[in-house]
Parts: sequence; C-alpha cells; structure tokens
Amino acid sequence: MTIRLRPHQKIRISSSVDIFQLLQPILRRCSKRDRAREHFWILCLGPGQTVCHLELLALGTQNKVLIDPREVYSLALQQNACSIVAIHNHPSGRLKPSPADKSITQQLLKGSEFVNLRLLDHLIISEGGYFSFLDEGMFELLNPEASIEITL
Repeated sequence: MTIRLRPHQKIRISSSVDIFQLLQPILRRCSKRDRAREHFWILCLGPGQTVCHLELLALGTQNKVLIDPREVYSLALQQNACSIVAIHNHPSGRLKPSPADKSITQQLLKGSEFVNLRLLDHLIISEGGYFSFLDEGMFELLNPEASIEITL
C-alpha cells in the first residue's frame, strides 16, 4: 500500500513526534484484523526532510514482520530519497524493541552507510505511543563504529 500525498502537501519531518503523528492515523484506519498484525513502513524524505513517499513495505503476523534491507534501500533509491525512516507497529502495544527489532535496525544502519542514504530513525508505534531508536540513543549502541550525527 502506498500513501499518496498531493503536491501541495509538503509535510516536513523535524522530530519523532512528527513521524508518529503522520503514521498513527494511518494505523488507526486499518481494519481491526490488520491492526492485529505487524506492519513495516518506509518513509522517504526529500530535500529539507519533506515527505516524498510513504509505503507499507511488509505486513506480518501478530508478533513479527520480515524485512529485507535490500528492499528498503531499493525503494528509497527508486524514490530518489535523501533519507529514510523505518516504522513498524507492535500490535501488543508493547513498545520495547525486540532482539529482531534491534537486528534489523543494525542492518539498516550498515546498509545506509553503503548506499550513502541516511537512516534518520526507526520507530516502533502503537495506537497509544511510540519508541524512537534515535531518541533513546540506540543508533550509537547498535552501530558504535559509525559516525552518526543526526538531527531531526
């Protein structure tokens, strides 16, 4: 599923709150059955951190969704993105990252260095809140050798 934005809708992302406020209504519009499954979205940002594309990349089960970093970066490059944000939901409402969440974030961070396309954040969202890997200092923990200086 691709979320279409009208040309006049220039949404600028400056914080994790902005990302959550963009995705929360989309999650709420899903059917009750789909809300019980994990979703993985990629938010592509253009110059000035304006949203240029948002796509649901994968739909999983109640407690996992499979993601291939190649698909993430392939989509981002096709959209001519300057940077991306990874977002997925936890239907349980529990916002603590799982080992699999940490692993995919680490893979995405390494991939971002390779393709020279910044991963700005990875959010875990629920209907009532969110967890930001960037805000919680997880990027530095997952990829200590990288020189990450990201400001949203």
